[in-house]
Amino acid sequence: MKLIKSLTTWTASAGLLFVLGLTACQKDNSETTAVSREETENLTLASEEDAIADLIFTEIHEQELGMLDDLGMPGIGLNDEQVGLDTAGRCLKITITPRDPGVFPKTFVFDYGDGCKGRDGRVRKGKMITVYSNPMVKPGATAVTTFDNFHVEGIKVQGRHTTKNNSTSTVRIFTRTVQDGKLTFPNNRGVAIWSGTHTNKQIAGLGTPGFPLDDEFEITGGARGVFENASKRIEWSRVIIEPLYKTFKCRWVSKGVVHITRNNNKAILNYGDGTCDNKAVIIINGERKEITL
Repeated sequence: MKLIKSLTTWTASAGLLFVLGLTACQKDNSETTAVSREETENLTLASEEDAIADLIFTEIHEQELGMLDDLGMPGIGLNDEQVGLDTAGRCLKITITPRDPGVFPKTFVFDYGDGCKGRDGRVRKGKMITVYSNPMVKPGATAVTTFDNFHVEGIKVQGRHTTKNNSTSTVRIFTRTVQDGKLTFPNNRGVAIWSGTHTNKQIAGLGTPGFPLDDEFEITGGARGVFENASKRIEWSRVIIEPLYKTFKCRWVSKGVVHITRNNNKAILNYGDGTCDNKAVIIINGERKEITL
């Protein structure tokens, strides 16, 4: 329980938010020259869709580990005491099979019904189904999530999400993989297909498992995406070129650099100087666009 509590705000890439430093700005500007106006618009859209996909699937990773506030508990499938979850009075219903203590694999169905507003203000509906091979504190354990008419803020989520504990005796690591991820946006805005692999590594606070406030994490990896609607189709790839930095005390990623690339053209997502806020900056052709997620 203490292990997962210390991971509570992992990657809450819940946000992709950043303040751009002057040095990074100068470097990024020199790398994003001579991009046409049309391609600039396409890169901007690709960056925005990539940020949304990363945010949604990161939240799913956190729910797999029992870290979202909506669950009202410190962990999922982490010890035998936690199989008797109390969700009375909450719109989220959880079904566990089998309920026998210590018996794995164990399937959790997270049912948000026709609409359930979480403490984060987001409305979810439908079901997430997660199968745990073992308690997630054990190296080698996996959590595999699929979806049944699951929506976040009106966005339908499909695909397969896997979290694996790749920790050693000295390093705590979780690897997250999205296969055939699909986001269908409301009002016929379009569809995003997104697949990727990211690694979350704890870099500080390992010596104080009962005190999460000093926990720090770095995130590496990459993904590929496609956005398509009635008028266009945009493909891109993403790679984290400077590890994303995340602390327990801030729900947002606060430092690190991501490159979004298509047709040999590049957009920069810079997470800034460590400031904790919810603003993101996309840089193309030396021009900056701030986004809020």
